[in-house]
Amino acid sequence: MKVTKKNIDDLEAILGPSHVLKDPKQVQEYSKDWSKPQETFASCVLLPNHTEEISKILAYCQKHQIPVVPSGGRTGLAAGAVAKQGEVILSLGRLNKVLNVDPVGLTVEVEAGVTTQALQEAVAKESLFYAVDLGARGSSQIGGNLATNAGGLKFIRYGGTREQVLGLEVVLAGGQVLNLNRALRKNNAGYPLMYLFVGSEGTLGVITRATLKLSKKPRELTLACVGVETFPKVVDLLALSHQSNMSVTALEFFSDLAVGKVLISFSGLKLPFAERFPYYALIEIEEDLSSLSMEQFLETAFEKELIRDAVLASSSQEFRDLWALRENITESLSHGYVRKNDISLSIKDLCVFFEKVNKTLEKKDPKIEVVMFGHIGDGNVHVNYSADRLVDHDTFIKEAQLLERRIFSIVHELKGSISAEHGIGLLKKDDLKLVCEELEISYMKGIKQLFDPKGIMNPGKIFDL
Repeated sequence: MKVTKKNIDDLEAILGPSHVLKDPKQVQEYSKDWSKPQETFASCVLLPNHTEEISKILAYCQKHQIPVVPSGGRTGLAAGAVAKQGEVILSLGRLNKVLNVDPVGLTVEVEAGVTTQALQEAVAKESLFYAVDLGARGSSQIGGNLATNAGGLKFIRYGGTREQVLGLEVVLAGGQVLNLNRALRKNNAGYPLMYLFVGSEGTLGVITRATLKLSKKPRELTLACVGVETFPKVVDLLALSHQSNMSVTALEFFSDLAVGKVLISFSGLKLPFAERFPYYALIEIEEDLSSLSMEQFLETAFEKELIRDAVLASSSQEFRDLWALRENITESLSHGYVRKNDISLSIKDLCVFFEKVNKTLEKKDPKIEVVMFGHIGDGNVHVNYSADRLVDHDTFIKEAQLLERRIFSIVHELKGSISAEHGIGLLKKDDLKLVCEELEISYMKGIKQLFDPKGIMNPGKIFDL
């Protein structure tokens, strides 16, 4: 339905005129996410301040069949927060309070608009730790992390966002407030409804508050960067870390092509090796007197010929610089055209995947580069199709989609997923059938119909009804 001036006037009556943005430049900015869509179109941006306002907004929008796109930090890469059909955008940015830190129960209650970094800093004051860590921590918001079930850099040790959730408050499409925010670590009373909303991409309701698990602050962390000749040896490093009884908090990998993009874009960073290698891995461990030290681990890795060179961070600045080689890959790719996949596979199938992908890449258009990096410890590989802006955009999209089709077919063959942590959004919904059976999708659609009978919540995302 087309949003009319009267609709916008009515929404202003709920929020006040200063909290409804209509300026085209502001609206356009809120209409897109990091997937950088070419075309966006929204009617206005709503800036509520609390749950009650969101309840009134959704009740009004359902009554008048106005489509709503919930919006957090908009750091997603599947166009899950993109508005293209004149929807109203519901921004959670003003719901930005850390409400309660419980150092005994190791929990925190937080509003949806709090950024990941702000939450980390707030609980650190209590010597506690929020375990989901993302390269986009300064922009990504907790509500968006929940809506996409964000994974992050520490998944190997702590799990992703879903594993941190103890309770949620959700406003449903009709304005009803569903209070599942009980902060219980054990609760077996009926169906666990709150987990339906984690990863639902705002298609079932709007998450407004959450109670999340905290962890004790890690002991001293040690970080090493290693150069590796082949991808299978990166996987062998992971196996060795398991055998060595180390307390691994992160194990990331990136290709030489990926780090080369970072070194071009960030002139202050340097590769800590005298020569280049096809692959690199970052290994972060929590030092523990009862387990193997990083030095011992690296010695064993050298003896087994798994690594060619290694550097240990010896200061906090070196620690940050080594992590920056991995965390800045996404931003370094943003200077040209880029299309992104975040695929997930069983770890045992990663080497087969890389072997098949490398054969596919032998036949690719030379103007399209395929940049790969990811979370080796949980089987999540980020595949990026990249080209500079000298290439025509339409040509780039056509060639990138052809490559994507081939790579998705490999993922399908290996029974993997086309989305590890960014969701399906607009970009991947035509491929959902590759990883979900028809019966599975039909039940998803049934759940959508139950929670959102008029289809106003983030329409067109995940699948079409």
